Amino acid sequence: METQNKVIDLISWKLKVPSSRIYPYTSLRDDLLLDAIDLMLLIAEIESSFNVYLSKEEVEAIETVEDASLLIKKYGAAA
Repeated sequence: METQNKVIDLISWKLKVPSSRIYPYTSLRDDLLLDAIDLMLLIAEIESSFNVYLSKEEVEAIETVEDASLLIKKYGAAA
């Protein structure tokens, strides 16, 4: 849960969206209206902040905030 909160805070800060409007089930494309380029930039920011590298397949599988959080947690990364 702590990782998820850090991911939410990062997304909130980066996109200038109140963290109270971002939930684990929030879709990065549909709810936050990110196009492909914005999504890639956000994921690159997450990778950098958590010091992890995600494969192309893992990046393509990220649809929600929870998806991103679970991948970060999978690698045991902490901000």
